[in-house]
Order: sequence, then C-alpha cells, then structure tokens
Amino acid sequence: MSFMESMDSSLRSIRASQYAKVPMVERALIEIEVAGKFARLFPENEAAWQALILQATQALSSGVMSGGAVDLDGLVAGVEETLSHVGQAMKHYTVHCVGHAHIDMNWMWPWQETVSVTHDTFTTVDKLMDHFPEFVFSQSQASTYAAMEEYCPEVFETIKRRIAEGRWEPTASMWVEGDKNLASGEILCRHMLYTRIYLKEKFGLPYDAVKIDWECDTFGHCHTLPSILNRGGVTRYYRHRTGPDNWLLWWEAPDSSRVLTFYDKGTYNGTIDPQQIGNLLVGYVDETGLKDFMFVYGVGDHGGGPTMRDLVKAREIDSWPIFPTVKLSTTDAFFSAIEPVAGDIPVFDDELNFVFEGCYTSESSIKTANRISENLIPEVETLSVISGALTGFQYPQEEINKAWRLAMFNQFHDILPGSGIHETYTYSDGLFQEILATTGAIRTRALRRLASQINTSAAAGTSAPVGTGAGAVGDGLGAGAGDLAISGGVSAYNMGAVTAEPVIVFNQLAFARSGVVEAKVWNKEIPSDRVIVRDEQGNTTAGQVVGSGQYWSHNYTTVAFPVKDVPAVGYRTYTVDVSAEAQPQQPKLRVSYEGRNPHQVIEHVPGTVTMPANNIMENDYVVVEIDIASGAVKHLIDKATGFDYVPEGELLGVLEIHEEMSNIGMSAWTIGDIKNVRRLDFGGRFTHPTGPSELDPIPHWMAASGSFKGPHKATVRTTHKVGESTIIIEVTLCADSSMVDFDVKTMWLERGNPNTVPMLRVAFPVRITEPKATYEIAFGSISRPTDGHEVPALRWADLSGNKPGVGGECGITLVNSDKYGHSADGSTLRLTLLRSSYEPDPLPEIGRHSTRFAVIPHAGPCSVSDAMRAGASYNLPMNVASTDVHDGPLAPSAGFIEVIDSNVMLASAKKAEGSDSLVLRLYEVQGVVTQARVKLDGVVKQGASAVEVDLMEEPLAQSSAILENDTLLVNIPAYGIATVRIG
Repeated sequence: MSFMESMDSSLRSIRASQYAKVPMVERALIEIEVAGKFARLFPENEAAWQALILQATQALSSGVMSGGAVDLDGLVAGVEETLSHVGQAMKHYTVHCVGHAHIDMNWMWPWQETVSVTHDTFTTVDKLMDHFPEFVFSQSQASTYAAMEEYCPEVFETIKRRIAEGRWEPTASMWVEGDKNLASGEILCRHMLYTRIYLKEKFGLPYDAVKIDWECDTFGHCHTLPSILNRGGVTRYYRHRTGPDNWLLWWEAPDSSRVLTFYDKGTYNGTIDPQQIGNLLVGYVDETGLKDFMFVYGVGDHGGGPTMRDLVKAREIDSWPIFPTVKLSTTDAFFSAIEPVAGDIPVFDDELNFVFEGCYTSESSIKTANRISENLIPEVETLSVISGALTGFQYPQEEINKAWRLAMFNQFHDILPGSGIHETYTYSDGLFQEILATTGAIRTRALRRLASQINTSAAAGTSAPVGTGAGAVGDGLGAGAGDLAISGGVSAYNMGAVTAEPVIVFNQLAFARSGVVEAKVWNKEIPSDRVIVRDEQGNTTAGQVVGSGQYWSHNYTTVAFPVKDVPAVGYRTYTVDVSAEAQPQQPKLRVSYEGRNPHQVIEHVPGTVTMPANNIMENDYVVVEIDIASGAVKHLIDKATGFDYVPEGELLGVLEIHEEMSNIGMSAWTIGDIKNVRRLDFGGRFTHPTGPSELDPIPHWMAASGSFKGPHKATVRTTHKVGESTIIIEVTLCADSSMVDFDVKTMWLERGNPNTVPMLRVAFPVRITEPKATYEIAFGSISRPTDGHEVPALRWADLSGNKPGVGGECGITLVNSDKYGHSADGSTLRLTLLRSSYEPDPLPEIGRHSTRFAVIPHAGPCSVSDAMRAGASYNLPMNVASTDVHDGPLAPSAGFIEVIDSNVMLASAKKAEGSDSLVLRLYEVQGVVTQARVKLDGVVKQGASAVEVDLMEEPLAQSSAILENDTLLVNIPAYGIATVRIG
C-alpha cells in the first residue's frame, strides 16, 4: 500500500470516529493533511517525512479508535512532536493574510445602499482594530473614501487616524475597481492621477505610497495596461479573473513595461480557513518556489470585511506547530518580500482576457455614456487651454475634475459592463447628465469666447448692407436656444447676424482635417439653390440644404458644406450666405455595370458626391450601391482599381438577429449558444444565412424615404419593421472621402427571457482571403484570431487580407460612435449593437437607440496610424459655433498644437494640476521608436521649458523633452507613452 493510500485509510477512520469534530482532533487532521502535501515539495526529505507523517496518522487513528478514555491533548501533542521536523520547515513559509472588503458600487442595490455598506464595513473594521492590535486592513477604491468624506465625516476621520497609525493600507490606484477593456487610455491615466492626488491631499500619502492596482473582480485586462500603470508608479497587480492562471507573472506591455501580477486562485471574499490556506500555499510554493504567500480574506461584494472569527482563527493557527507562519499583513509586506527573489517568474506578453463577453454590449446606454464622457472631457480641457491662452478664459479646473470623477465612477466593473440592476443605471444616467451639462457649458463658453475675438469680417465678404456690419443684429438673434447638435455639443443658439452668418469650425485633434460639417441658419429664407458658403480667403462653394423645420417658434435651415484643412487644434472661419443668383446644379450621375465589377462613369463632377434614382452613390474615390430591401451596401467599388470589397452575393453592413439559447442567471454577463441567426437580406426579410430556417422569419417590412443627393453628401434612408421594433438605416457618402457612414436609429421593443435572448448585430463580409483582425485597445492596438469569438475594442476594428485572384492586400476599417463588442469570423467582421439580456435588469434596452458606425476601405495592409486618426475623427466631429460679423485681434484661421508624426497620437492637452503649465500626453501606435515633434503656436510663453513627467505630472529623473523655438521634441518608446509639462 502506498503512502497516500495508507494515510487516507487512517484519516477516514479518524473522521468516522466520535472525536472527528473535536477542535484538537480537527487541528491534528489539518496539520497531518497539509504536512503530507508539503512533504512533496522536498524530494530530498520526502521519504523520511512521509514515514513520520504516516506514523503520526496511525498514532492519532489508534488513539481515537481505542474505545477507552482518550487524552486528546496528550495525543495531539504526541502527533505534533512526531512531525516537529516537518513543522520547523513549514514555519519558514509565511502566509500574509490580507484583510479586505470587496465593495461593489451599485451592483445589486442603489447608491444609498452602497454608502451604507461602506459606512458599516469601515465602522466594523475600526472596532476590530480596538480588540486586535495586530490587525491591519487593506482597502481599495478612492470612491469609498470620498463617499465617507461626503456622507459620513466621522468615519472618514477614523480612517485618517488609522492610516496615520499604519494599520489601514489604502490599495487604491484607481478611483474604482473599473473595467479595463472598455476604458480609454486617457481615462485610465486620470484614474491614477486623481486617486493619487486625493490620497495625498486627504491622508498625506506620497504619490509613490501605493504600488498596487487592486482589480480582483475585473472582467479582463488590456495588454497596454502595464505601460500605463508603470507611468503612475504601479509595479504590482492583483487579479482573480481571466487566465492564464499562474500564481505569479511578470505581465508585460508592448513597450516592455512590466507589473508583477498575483492571480488569486482562492477568492477575494475568503475566510480564514486553515485547510484552504494550507492547500493553496502548497500549490503556490510548488509553482513559484517562494516562501511568502498572500491570502485575501474578508466578507465581500456587499462589503462586511474581516470578522471576529477570522481574527481569532488567525491567532489560533499561527500557534499550531505544524503549520506555516500566519501573519495579519498587507499587500505591501507580501510584495516587498517576493520582489527581490521574483526574477524567475514567467513573463506574459499579451492581454489577460476573456470572461463575460456579453458585458461588451449589455446595457448600451452606459456604453454610450462612457464613450461620450471620454470624448468630451479631454476635448473641453483642450478648448479651455486654447481659449485661455488667447482670450483669458478662466480654466474651469474644479468643474473638469468633477466631470472626471463622475465618468470614472461610471466605469466600475459592475456598472460599465452592464451587469447591474435597473437602479444602477438610473443613477449612472444621472451622473452622465451632470457630465453633459458640465462639459457642454464649458465647450460652449470657451468656443464663444474664442469666436468673439476672431476677425470674422473677411469671411463675411461684401454681402452685408451698409450699417449692418459689426454690432448689427437681425431677427435670428436668440433663435435655437439650447439646441444641441450632439450630446453635450455646442448650442446652435444664433448670434443674430443680419445677412451672412459667420461660424467658427474648430478642429479638436492634433492633425489638420477636412470634411463636411453642418450649420443652422435661423429665421431666414434660404432657397436651396442659392445658398453659398465663403471661407476667410473669399473662396465660395455652394451649400447643401439637408434639413429645415421649426424649433420652439423659430424656423431653421441646416446647411452642409465642405471645410478644407482646418488646422490642427485650431479653427477656420466660414460664413453661410444667400447668393443673388441660383447656383449651377450638379449633373446627375449615371453608372452602368458590365458584369459585376466593371463600371463606366458617364458624367461626374470631381469633388462632389451624387446619387441617381437607382441608389448608386459616387465620389472621386468609390462607387456605392445600396440594396434598398436591406438598407445595406451591395457593392463598394474602389474607382482606382475597380475592386469590389463586397463578396459576390453578400451585403456589407447588413443587420442580423442572433438568438441566444437559455443562459439562466447570467444573461447580462454571458452570450449563450446561438441557436438561430437571421439576416435582413436582399428580399427585405430576415432570413437564415445558411438556408431555410426552422423558425418563421421575423415579421418585417421596409420602405425607402427621403434621400440627400449632393453635392456634398448623399444619403439613402430605409425604414424597417422587425418584430415589434422599428429600425431606420441611413447610409451616407460624402465628397472627398471613401468612408461609408451608417446611422441606425432603433425603437427596440424586443425582450429577452430564459429561453431566448435576441441580439442585434451588423455584419461586414469582406472580399479577402487569409483575414487578419486588429482592434483598438487603450493607447494601442492588438491582433486577435478570426475565430468568431466576441472581443472588446474601442473606437475601431480592422479586417484585412489578400485580394482573391488579384494579389496585394486590402481591407476595411470599421469605426463606431459608442459600441464595444466585435467579432471576426473568417472574412466577416461583426459589430454587436444591442443585447436584450433579462437578468439582473429585466428590460435593459427597451426604448430608442441611435448609433453610428462607418466603413473605410483601404488598399494595402491595416495602417494603425490611419485607423487611430479615423477613430478619433469619427468620435470627435469638428465643432461649429455661430458668431456675428465683427473685427477682432485673432486671425480668421489659426492652429495651435500639431503632432507632426502620423504614428503619434495626442491623448490630452490640459492645464497642469496646481500650476498654469501645459501638459501634453502622447502615445506611439506603430511600434516605432520615435522622437515625436509637436508644433506649438500661441499656447506657451516665450522661453518656456519642457520636462517629461509621470502621470502625476512630477518630473522624471531623466527627460528627453526639448522645446526648440515653437516645436517640442520628446522621445517615445515603440508603443509607449510620454507626458510632457511645458511652462
């Protein structure tokens, strides 16, 4: 009989005895079992130790089975004496028991309950400290401390006292334990910045005091995160979910930054259980060879934290002679012990994903709120910097900081992923409205202040009658009050120009942009064939009327017009006017197909986009044919090569209904097995793509309606009735762009239930072979398999491959306004728009939804630089602000911050915390070591100096930043980040 068989036989007899539940016997049983597993770690001692363990086991078994009176204390003492050599070796191993309380923000309860949970948890911790002098407590999430400061000031004072005593360890590097797949790189930086500032201001902790990012319950971890963490002073990471399941890893980012990652194979809601601790310790030591181990304990999710029982038990098992050393400890003590000897830990150079793929789409409203918040707050920072430098506009630091805090809170890992109850989103929607009000007001004020100082007279031309120039007002004054073009946008409020309507077109991004923008003209007759737009140089172009109507007793006309080369982080001035004579009408487009691909353009004006009656749109770059029955693209032809990106018999941008099988209990988190897929196909019905469906097609009807026909934009609109829902699809092509834009407006009334969860997706089959999928992540990109798996991405995804039968590479870049769930299945890329999960929120999607996405075809392989710029441009359309005709000290056109290198992106341009310096954050996207060049004009004072800083805006020991005249030079590692403070 083997050692294990003999020991198991003896242990079974002990457990069957009347003494099995006596504490002394339970203690001996655990000591024997842990010692048996521990012995396997030492091959040189294993045989000798196993003999002692078997001897001790048999002695205990004989004693409890003797039938007479048993001296249990003496019996256990004898067992422990027999195992003393094993016990001495075990005492060289230390279990760091880290007390923690996992507090979910508004998961299954409303905000007021989160505050109460936090109050009661922290009060309990304080009372336990009174009774157990050795007890120390670790707590993450700056938001919990801020809640106590606001609502429970006496608890907050207690926390300050305990931190000062060294008995309370803040483990907060982030404002909340947030989602790490759907957050942008910039907001991750702000989590660290504002958390560090808070801990320093409130508790006197130095910026480098907290070295750990505590993310036990987060549903995935993007590959670039170690790079961001390192620049905030974080070198340690704690997680529980997602593989690989190594206890310890050096997790490496693409720029070679590393964090030492501890993967908890137990639970972050543990209790002090010696059996579990012993088993986990042995597995940890077997894998790592290290002598220090961390065990996290404390009631969690709904708070609670360590209990009296835990602390009593920790004291008890530390006194056991045959057990490792047990300490009530901290994360800092554990990591400080292992870091000097962690050189042989494996390196993992990839993302830590995936789990709970349904969370990339569930509760679409919070996804929209997150994207818009991440777009708007950095934008208003930049606008405030520019307007402040040029006009003296006061930088609204307090308001901006508040908006960041609200946006960061909404990224908690049960809020942003969509795994909360209905009340969760009632609260987050309220926070989002605060963000919109704050950023919208700042943007409007900053732009109007800037516009008031710009000389708009040049663009106004000579159309204004005598006496109606600067200072004159007309009937449009005050019209459009509060009319927002997009959420949080600039109010279309009219400044009351008498004739020509000046507008300032502001480009928020650090590269020059061209495109088509729209402006509203109020309370004026604007004949559609006489509208003209004039730039500051006097050049004119015909404007295109794309809308008209009445808004709160005021008439309006919406005019689309092209803007050219708007300077980087700068503006150009235009005026919308009425010409004395009708403008020449652009000719209609006529296209004939010979076979499938070849086409012949009979008549087309360069620089315009036109559309004939058969729903073929064309500009200088592409020909797009719309299938009216589905609202999708039947052909997308590159005019330079004649290549059609749409495979034979397929549709690009076609809607699909995916029906998930039952996933009872986790429908918000998990995507169930797909039992049926039906596509809005050529016939105008949802049909099964692989043949007749066993289920009846979803009832469907469609209608085509009003379309814009150029010269600057052409749009085909189709309306579809799907089940109980209505979907409006608008497909638009603009002049001077190959981008095909989709605007999908949905009144969604489909409900999920335990049998079926309906999911709305849009599919983009591409005519390529050997497909490769690339996705944007925080401050970077990543390639993933084309296996149909649902994966997260931020503003863009790309599917590229080889042209079949032609040679060469090509592909499409898919940009989106507010979606995250993607999948690439072979040569088809999909974007998930809605999921009608039913638990924990039974009706998460009922109501109106509007989302935008666009396809950009490209020749050659995927260019990450181009995709990054496209994603940024799509998410941040240029601002249009109305003004009046006036002279001013500022030029009619100017640019202020331009990144020269196409592989470098500007993440933010902001005022420094605590000073008037300018802070720029840059990141490299192509994997090329780069000396980035940033041209600055008018935003920093003459003679200013530049220095590289960390995320807390503190100078680095070594800085490569140089300011040469008006150009900043700074070195950025491949895929790296650089933050520079100037001033």
